[in-house]
Amino acid sequence: MVGQGAGKLVEHALCHVTQDLTITMEDPFCRLLLSVFLEEYEIVCAETPKLYPGAIEVITTLKDQGKQVGLVTNKPRRFVDLMLPALNLHNVFDSIVAGDDLLTKKPDPDMVYKALADMGTTPASACLVGDSKADLGAAKAAGVTSILVSFGYAGDLNVLDCGADRVITHLMELVSDDA
Repeated sequence: MVGQGAGKLVEHALCHVTQDLTITMEDPFCRLLLSVFLEEYEIVCAETPKLYPGAIEVITTLKDQGKQVGLVTNKPRRFVDLMLPALNLHNVFDSIVAGDDLLTKKPDPDMVYKALADMGTTPASACLVGDSKADLGAAKAAGVTSILVSFGYAGDLNVLDCGADRVITHLMELVSDDA
């Protein structure tokens, strides 16, 4: 459930614990649990955030090459603003678009369009590297090259057969000589 948002995580956990598969986020108790979960998550989210292996090296290399790097995440802004400093990434990105910055989230393309506008670039000269159906959908809808990783939070997404423009097994492939 990780990678599909906190709402889905809480919804699935509550269904599992109660053995009631009809529970949805429309249920008042589910919404209450989500609120409690998010309050607790805000307290701990910056304690041990983790990046995929090679992420820092890739971002640093791309920046050293004069390339712009944006962050487009469905994670709410309040968590992003806590986690990036903990990862020493708060001054790295040329654009940061969080899940509650706009009216829609990925897979809707608006977040990608916002990042492109922030960086003054076009879909034709950009790519989106992601690990989920939402990332792939946003990339396709925005007309940017879609690159999916074969690890991470893809859930039930078969990355090899999903229609991504490229699938990588390690982030360092993004800056290798054959990239």
